[in-house]
Amino acid sequence: MVGGKRTRNFDDDDGYRDFRPRMPKRQRVPPVVQLCKEMMPDIRTLGETVKAFEEDIKFLSEAIANEFGNEEYFRNALLSTLYAVVVEQPHKQPAIALLTMVVNSMNPVAGKSVLNHFFGKLQEWCDISIDESFQVTSSETGPWNKVKLLLRFLSLLSPMVEEDELLLLYKKLFELSVGLNNLNPEKRNPLSEAIYSNTLLNIPYLFFFSKENERLRGKVADLVSEVESTYLVKNTDLSLIREYNKNPPYESVQWVKAVLPNVKRVLANDMQQISELFPDYTTMMKDQPGDQGFNDPLNLPTIEQLEPFSGLDRGLGSIDGMWKVPRYSFRVYLANEVGEFETVVPFTTYAGMLFEDLIIDIIESMEFNRKEVAKQVVTLDLFFKPGIFAEPGQSIAQLIALHEENPIITTYKIEDLAIEKILSMIFKLPNVSHPFAYFYTLLVEICQNSPKAIAPVFGRAFRYFFNNLDELDLELKLRYLDWFSIQMSNFSFSWKWNEWEDESIKFSKTFYSPKVTFMRNLIRKELRLTSSKSDVEDSLTEEFKPYTDSSFVPKSDLINYYQSFFKDFEIDIDLLKDNDLFFIQPCFPFNETVQNVINYFHKQPLERSSSELMTIFEELQNNHGNIIHDINRLVVTILMQSLAFSGNRSLSHANKYIGDSRNDLLDIMGKMEVDQELKERWIIEAVIRYWNSNSQNGYLILDTCKNFELISAKSILNFSFLEDNDRNWGLVDATSVESTFRTLTELSLRRDASVETFLYVFERLVEIASETVEKLGVASDVAVVVPKDSTAIRELELSWKYESCLGFIKSILRKYADEYTPGLEQLNSILDGKVAHERTRQTIQNWLRELKEL
Repeated sequence: MVGGKRTRNFDDDDGYRDFRPRMPKRQRVPPVVQLCKEMMPDIRTLGETVKAFEEDIKFLSEAIANEFGNEEYFRNALLSTLYAVVVEQPHKQPAIALLTMVVNSMNPVAGKSVLNHFFGKLQEWCDISIDESFQVTSSETGPWNKVKLLLRFLSLLSPMVEEDELLLLYKKLFELSVGLNNLNPEKRNPLSEAIYSNTLLNIPYLFFFSKENERLRGKVADLVSEVESTYLVKNTDLSLIREYNKNPPYESVQWVKAVLPNVKRVLANDMQQISELFPDYTTMMKDQPGDQGFNDPLNLPTIEQLEPFSGLDRGLGSIDGMWKVPRYSFRVYLANEVGEFETVVPFTTYAGMLFEDLIIDIIESMEFNRKEVAKQVVTLDLFFKPGIFAEPGQSIAQLIALHEENPIITTYKIEDLAIEKILSMIFKLPNVSHPFAYFYTLLVEICQNSPKAIAPVFGRAFRYFFNNLDELDLELKLRYLDWFSIQMSNFSFSWKWNEWEDESIKFSKTFYSPKVTFMRNLIRKELRLTSSKSDVEDSLTEEFKPYTDSSFVPKSDLINYYQSFFKDFEIDIDLLKDNDLFFIQPCFPFNETVQNVINYFHKQPLERSSSELMTIFEELQNNHGNIIHDINRLVVTILMQSLAFSGNRSLSHANKYIGDSRNDLLDIMGKMEVDQELKERWIIEAVIRYWNSNSQNGYLILDTCKNFELISAKSILNFSFLEDNDRNWGLVDATSVESTFRTLTELSLRRDASVETFLYVFERLVEIASETVEKLGVASDVAVVVPKDSTAIRELELSWKYESCLGFIKSILRKYADEYTPGLEQLNSILDGKVAHERTRQTIQNWLRELKEL
C-alpha cells in the first residue's frame, strides 16, 4: 500500500493488459545491402557536384575495387547501376568511364567484369534488333540507340581496351550501314542512316582519354576516310515533314549530311575542338594494366536479317523511330537581331549535334522521371569544359552588353539549348514520341524550378512562332496553340498582349488572317482552361477584350438560324442566351411542349416509350404547324437540343442522356421521309448551335452521336467544311480543326475503316482550294502569293484561305499517309478532275509522290 492505495504488480496475472503496440523486431540490414544503398545513389549523381568530383571518384573507386569480388549482390547492383546511368544519362558516361578505369587500375578483374557486362549488353541489343517479339516500353529508345550509347561508353574506355578490337566494332557497324544503304541505290534506308550517323557521332569519344595516342589517330583517320568513300549519302528531301510551308526562317540541315563534316572538323587541327569541348580528367586517370579484350567477337545481324526491320517502322523505340523519315535540325533561338550572335551551339558543329543528341536521349529515356529530366537538361554544361556556356540565367540584354565589350566571349545559353531541344520534340513531324502532356509538363517543371531564368526563354519562343505563323505547318500551329495556352494557364495567364496589338488593329476584321486566327483561338482556349473568366480578361489589353466572345458563329448568324424554322413569326432575339435551350423561352408559343420533351428525357429509360414522344410532336404540329417551315427539321432540332440542355452539366451527363435515348431517336427519325444525309446535318447543326459559345463541347458531343451511330464521320466533316459567303470555319476554328483530326484519327485506328472518308476530306479541301484560286484570278503557271499590301483585304483573305486549305491538305496527307497511300490513283484522279491551276496541282502531286516515303 502506498498512500492508502494498492500498487499494481505488473508481474501478477490479474487482468492487466499492455496496450503498447507490438512492433516487429527491427531486422538488421545486411552490410552489403547498406553499402549499396549508400553507394549506388552516389554513382547515379556522379559529376553533378563539380567540386566534389575528384573526391567522389577516389572514394567510389576504392570501395568498388575492395568490394567487387566479395558479394554477388554488390556486383549485380553495381553493374545494373552503371548500365542505367550509361543509357539513361549519357552525358555522365565520361564520369562513369573514368570511375571504371580507376577501378581497373586497382582491380583488373573488376574492370574486366564491367567491360564484359557492357559488351554483353551490346551483343544483347544487336540480337534484339531482329526480334519480332520485342516489347517496347514507354521509355524505350530502341535497340540501335542502345547500340550507339554502349559503343560510346566502350569508346571512352579506349585506354583500357585493345584498340584493334574496339575499332573492329566501328568497322563492322560501318560495313553494315553501307550494305543496308546499297540495298536500293535510289531509296534511302532509315536504319542505314541511323547506324551511319550514330557510329560517326561516337568517334570523337575514342579520344576523350586518348588524345595523345598517335597510332589510334592514324587508324581512325583511315576508318573515316574509308567510310567517306564507301557510304553514299542520298538526297532525300520530304516537303511533307517540313515545319514551314514556305519561306522558312532558317535553313534546316539533315543529320545524315551534317554528321561526317562535323566529325572531320572536330578531329582536325590536332583535335583542338575536342580539347575545347571535353573536360580534362587526366589528373585523375591511372595507368591501365595492359589492354583488356572482349571475350567474344561481336555478332551483328546480317543485312538479310535486318532488311525487314530497316524501315524502322515496327515500333522498336522512340529515338530509333525518329530515323524513319529524314531527320532535320530544328531551330527556335536564331541569331539575336540586336547583337547578331547565337545563343544555341550551331547544329553544323560537332558540339551542337552532340548536345542535341544527348538532350534527346535524356528526355526520351527518362520519361518515367520528369523531375529528374527537368534537372539534368539544364545542368548539362557541368559535364563539359567550363566556358562553353554563359552564366546560367543571363538575359539577352546582359549578353548584348558583354558581347559588345568583348566580342569573343561566349553567348551560348544552356537554357536556350535545353528548351529548344524539348520544343523540337513537340514540333516533330510526322509523329511525336510521347503524349504531348509529357513535354508540356516538363517545360512547366523547368520553368517552376527557375522562373526568372526560364520565363524570358519561353517568351522569346512564343514570339518566334507567332512571327512565323503565316508559314508554319497547320498541325504545328495547333501544337503551338496547346503549348502556349497550357503555359499561360500555369502562370496566371500573364502575357504582354500589347506586343501583338498592331497585328490585331490591322486585321481584327478579317476572317482568315493566321495571326488573328491564332489570337482568337488562344483566348478561347484559355477561357476553356479556367473556371474564372476574369483571370483571362484581366490579362488582356483593351484591343483584345472583344476576342473573349467565344461564339462559333456571330450572333447574327445564330439569330438567322433560329428564325429560319418559322414563317409569320418573329423570335425575340433578346432571349437568346449562351448554352441554353432557346425553344423553352416565353417567346415560343410551344415552349411548354418542349418542356414536356425535356421531362421525357429525365425519365428512366424503362419508363419511356417513343410513342409518347411521337404524341408530343404530333400535338406540336397540329397546334403550331402553321408557323413552322419544316416540322421534321424542327423535331430533330428540339430532340438534340433538349438532350444537350439536359446533359449540359458535363460531357459524361450529355453522353448518358444521348446513350439512353438512342433507340428513341432512331425510331422517331426513322419514320421521317427525309434523306439520311439531311437528317444528320440537322443533328450536327442543332448541337453546334446550342453550344455556340463553347464549340469544343459541341464537337465532343457530336463524337458521342457518331459513336452511337446517329451520325456518320463523313457528315461531321461535311458540316465543318461548309462554305458560307467565303467563310469556312473548318479552316480557321481550332475546335473544328481538332474535330477533323480527331475524327480521321479514330477512323485510322479501326481495322475495317473505309478509305472513302479520307478521300472525301481530300476532295473537299481540293475543291475549296481550286474555287479560291479561281476567285483570285491567278494565272495557271503562277504561284499564289499573299500580297504585302494590307489594304487589299479581299485579296488578302482569299490568299490566306488558299494557304490554309493547302496547309490542311499537306497535314492530312502526312498524318494519314497509311490510309492515303493505297488510294493514290484515286487521289490523282480527284486532283486532275478538280484542279485547273497548274501550280496548285504540281504542289499537291509532289506531296502525293512523297507519301510512300512516310
